[in-house]
Amino acid sequence: MPHGETPGTDRKDRKDPTEEAERTVAVLRRAAATDPDRHLPELAYALLSLGSLLAGDPDRHEESIGVLGEAARVFRGRAEDASDAPLVGLAVALHRQALSLGVVGRREEARAVALEAVGLWRTITERRIEGSRGELAAALVNLGNQLAETGHHHEALDRITEAVEIRRSLVDPASGAGRGELASALGDLGIKLGEMGRQSEALDALRAAVGTYRESEAAARSRPGGTRDTGELAEHAAVAFAAARTLTGLGHTGEARPYFAEVAALRAEIAAREPRATAFLDHLLAGHGYGITREGGVERDGADPLDGVDALGEVDRLNARGLALADSGRVDLAAEILAEAAALGRAAAAERTTGSVVALARTLHNLGLVRAWAGRRAEALEAADEAVHLCRRGLVAAPDTVRPLLAEAVDSLGSRLAVLGRHRDAVAPATEAVALYRQLAHTDPGAYEGELARALNNLGIRLTDSDRHVEALAVTEQAVELQRRLYRRDPETHLPGLVHALSNLGLRLARVERSEDVAGPTAEAVGLLRFLDRVHPSNDVAALAESLAWLAWYLKKRGHREAARETARAAEELRRRAPKPGR
Repeated sequence: MPHGETPGTDRKDRKDPTEEAERTVAVLRRAAATDPDRHLPELAYALLSLGSLLAGDPDRHEESIGVLGEAARVFRGRAEDASDAPLVGLAVALHRQALSLGVVGRREEARAVALEAVGLWRTITERRIEGSRGELAAALVNLGNQLAETGHHHEALDRITEAVEIRRSLVDPASGAGRGELASALGDLGIKLGEMGRQSEALDALRAAVGTYRESEAAARSRPGGTRDTGELAEHAAVAFAAARTLTGLGHTGEARPYFAEVAALRAEIAAREPRATAFLDHLLAGHGYGITREGGVERDGADPLDGVDALGEVDRLNARGLALADSGRVDLAAEILAEAAALGRAAAAERTTGSVVALARTLHNLGLVRAWAGRRAEALEAADEAVHLCRRGLVAAPDTVRPLLAEAVDSLGSRLAVLGRHRDAVAPATEAVALYRQLAHTDPGAYEGELARALNNLGIRLTDSDRHVEALAVTEQAVELQRRLYRRDPETHLPGLVHALSNLGLRLARVERSEDVAGPTAEAVGLLRFLDRVHPSNDVAALAESLAWLAWYLKKRGHREAARETARAAEELRRRAPKPGR
């Protein structure tokens, strides 16, 4: 007989805790309606308990949001007396509600609620209430996740870094208590750094997280009958997997192998204790193209990519197919094909031949572009960064082959950094791209002047985003001059480039307060748009539409009403035609 059961009690007769909590809440709601002073405090805690139970059911997250919101309203009414208990209850309710809002994708709401929860926990911590610093750390990590999901990556990093320092200060050096929580926060920090493309820093944090999990395991095993729960084992495995993938992405496949082995060993331990608990880890592995072998190891799905094929020929074929799919607008499928090409190219590049390294660099460059078109910004930066690294490695051995690819790759790297808000970091690769394209255009103007014009336009944007407006204007004027010359030679090919350059020139002129000069290039860009028949995924139509919308506002403000109306109409038409990610 299982421990805790009474004789004659069948399992099916045991009461469901959620149903019990729902009944309790219903009774207390009725009681509070007649005697609020007496029953509202009890109702608040009952709502908090029910909301937490509902949040644990994947099908009832929306219900949990409403119930936790009701709990927060009751606690908020009672918190006006400045006593500790209602304030703590309100902070707990908001924190849990923010978690559920994030799970269902309501990120903006989640961010606002998480921000309030952090503020309350700061107040509670100042009152030195026991356990409050740990709760503040958890709330900071949640806020960091919601900030990152809404594009505020640097703020997210600040909040998670603060959480790590709090968790570090809470570790008991004698017993080791608190190490698991510190490891979890370090893992969140490493993953967030990786999403921002800061792979080396991410790796440092992930290694520290894994090391801390190992210390937590050793401390647990030193106690009689001591083991970690399957939840911590799964978190440990997830962080070890992130470290292995980061090492692989940086080309350190040998260093990644022990981490993959650690993931496999942790999964085996989870499976032995609670087989269903492996579902989370298996889903995580599958999402990144990995699976469990028959022997229990972790490896990329599919057969050895080098078996029975000409590896570099297959890489070329997959690149061509992926780019063709992207050209037709099927960018998500294109990204899958190019990821397959990258895996094949990585295996071939293990031989360290110049041809295989260049093939991998080209594939990663293409993969970065297509991921960017699909809106997968952090992954796009990861691929672009590795492509640049490989190009630099191959430049000495094959300068004529690699220099054009390096120029493309550093230009793309600048764009990827800028999209993630790292504007000052983006200036250096954008400047390098212009210098490389100048060299190439000097020897072969027909092949590279168009690329030089595009790189100049991009550098102008990077300089503007770094508040270097006079330099940005000078560079953009060069881009427009070159684009005009190219457009006269081949209007169909160079129309999009000229339109972008002209709209950017309007923006640059506005920035330096040459307001009377703004209308000319803006009107020219709008006039040319009527000849733009087809929108390619690489043509950042959404950004162009935003630029024109801003210029329309600016022109109207400065009294150019007719030009403003034409520009606003053009912006709206572009928004309608902009390709959607994944289409």
